[in-house]
Amino acid sequence: MNTRTATFALLGVVVALALPEAASACAMCLAGQNGGTSRAFAIGSLFLSFTPLIAVGVVAWYVRRRARALAAEDAVRGERALPVARIAMQR
Repeated sequence: MNTRTATFALLGVVVALALPEAASACAMCLAGQNGGTSRAFAIGSLFLSFTPLIAVGVVAWYVRRRARALAAEDAVRGERALPVARIAMQR
C-alpha cells in the first residue's frame, strides 16, 4: 500500500470516528426504521432468496420426471439402456 492510499484510508477512519451520524446516514438504513418498510424489506428478501431455489427445484423435478418417462418407455420396449446410452454405443 502506498502512502497516498494509506493517508486516504486513515482520513476516512478519522472522519467516521469523528462523525458517526454521517457514517450511518444511508437513505435505505433510515427508511427501514418504521414497521411497514422493514416488513416490506423482509418479505422482499425472502422472495429474492427463495426464487432461485424454486427455479432449481423445478428444473430438477422436470429432469427427474423426463428420466423416469424415458426409463418407462425403455421398459415397455424391453430395452435396458437409455436412449443416450444407445447413441453412445452406436458410435
